Order: sequence, then C-alpha cells, then structure tokens
Amino acid sequence: DGEISHFNDAAFDVAPSLEELRGYCNRFFPAHIAPQISALEHLENSGYLRMSREKATLICDLAEVGPSYLPGHAHADTLSFEFSYGEERVLTNSGTSCYGVGAERLRQRGTAAHNTVVVSGENSSDVWSGFRVGRRAHPSEVKIEAGSALFMASAAHDGYRFLPGEPLHSRRWILGDHALLVTDRLTRPELVAEARFHLHPAVQVAWREGGSRM
Repeated sequence: DGEISHFNDAAFDVAPSLEELRGYCNRFFPAHIAPQISALEHLENSGYLRMSREKATLICDLAEVGPSYLPGHAHADTLSFEFSYGEERVLTNSGTSCYGVGAERLRQRGTAAHNTVVVSGENSSDVWSGFRVGRRAHPSEVKIEAGSALFMASAAHDGYRFLPGEPLHSRRWILGDHALLVTDRLTRPELVAEARFHLHPAVQVAWREGGSRM
C-alpha cells in the first residue's frame, strides 16, 4: 500500500512517506532515477528480505537486534514477517503506539506481538524497561532460493538458547503467486511453542465448508 512495514519501533505518520521523500529528491536532483525494486530483494546489511510474486508480497526479518550499540528501538521479533496481497495488508506486526515505561510498551516489543514463534511463554530477545535489551537472538543459516514458480527463504535463530536443551527455532517461507506456506521447527519439541499470526484489522476470518478457516 506504499507505507512502511511494522518491524521494531515503526508507526505511520511519524516520518515522511516514500512518495514525499521521492518528491523531495526529485526537486533537488531532477536527473536522479530511483532504483526499481526487484521481485526478490535481500538487504544483507540490514537483514531484511522482500519477496514478491504477482500480487503476493512478503517481508521477512532475518536481522540481528540492532544497532548493537543502541538497541532501544528493537523488538523481540526475530524471524517475524509481514504479508500483503495487492494493496491489502493481511498479516502485520504490532509496530509501536507508545514510548516510555509501561505494560503496553513491553507487550508491543514482546515476541507474542509479532508474526513469529513464542517458546515457553518467553521473548526471543530480552526486551525490558522501555528501551533496553539484554539477551539477544542471533539469526543464522540464512538461505534464499528463487525458482520459476516459487521463492523460498529459510533461517534459524538461537534466542531461546537459555531454555532447557538450548532449543533452536528455524523457519521456512515458500511464496507462490497466490499462496504462502510457513513451516516452523523447534529442536526441542517437548517445549511448548506457539506460532503467532496477526491479521490486519481489516481482514475478517470466516468458516469455510468442511471446517477449515479462510
């Protein structure tokens, strides 16, 4: 929809939009040609991945908590993602609505407020107070493949290594023209794990014939 995604401390109407920034650039550098976004963009330095096929678009967080020296705006959202179809947002993270110290600030920074996996009720990175981070998840095993019919990405993180058995969470995304498949694996399956998928408020869930949800 032309707006930003909601990873970490993100909110609408705080910074200029992409179109405003492009307009500003064009006024001062009229000969500048903005780069085109390809169907698969992996920003290795920041750790974010964007995959797009037909109307389906996926943005994945494969990033370190950062910047490492100033992580106050980071959330415990490693391996979370956002998904849209056309101009409609389908799965979104929480972003942020408040600063300071309080329960809502902690909730929005916590793993459960993002489209990723919560293990044993814990956060994947130790977010505390209003702008603090202790123990941190580190992503690894990043793999990206572009096929003629599908895009695939996978990664793992060690944010739950403090739990019994030092579990590793790995996730794989497979994106087709009209479908998304997400597969999660935990190396210690005896632990309680919960995958969270947050629907955009405009998306409604209905029962489908046969009992499955759509």
